[in-house]
Amino acid sequence: MMLHAGYQRGKGAFLIFAAALAAAAAFPAAGMDLPEGPGRQATIRVCGKCHSPEKGTSLRQSRDEWAAEVSKMIEMGAQGSDEDFNMILDYLAKNFGPQSPRPINMNTATAVQLESRLTLTKTEAAALLRYRAEKGEFKSIDDLKNVPGLDFKKIEARKSRIVF
Repeated sequence: MMLHAGYQRGKGAFLIFAAALAAAAAFPAAGMDLPEGPGRQATIRVCGKCHSPEKGTSLRQSRDEWAAEVSKMIEMGAQGSDEDFNMILDYLAKNFGPQSPRPINMNTATAVQLESRLTLTKTEAAALLRYRAEKGEFKSIDDLKNVPGLDFKKIEARKSRIVF
């Protein structure tokens, strides 16, 4: 699938998506939650210049929606070759399509996963991680009621997405 003319020389846009989505450019293990497959390395390399690829891939979109997102990033200055952007688009469409996201394990989730999949704020995600580190693994959704600074209504509304 060919993207619009601005796509031709990849002006660096996929990267600015990063700044808007997360100030996690220095995410040390970038790509650790991304599935293996063609386009994974291009996604990490190109998208990871501005943000953690996991943050951007928290979106679940159709191929057309991903194409629009990639085009937007190119317009904003993302840098890569046509081949890079085609591989990224194929990778995102295959691995991060509109199907329901897989459940999030509250005992292993990262801050980025908590923020993107459960729409927690950075402060709430940090509070949850801190509580988990201090008190140990959660056993049930009721355990999350004890986390200071966590809006439990958000958890309750998304309980079908949560596993322990």
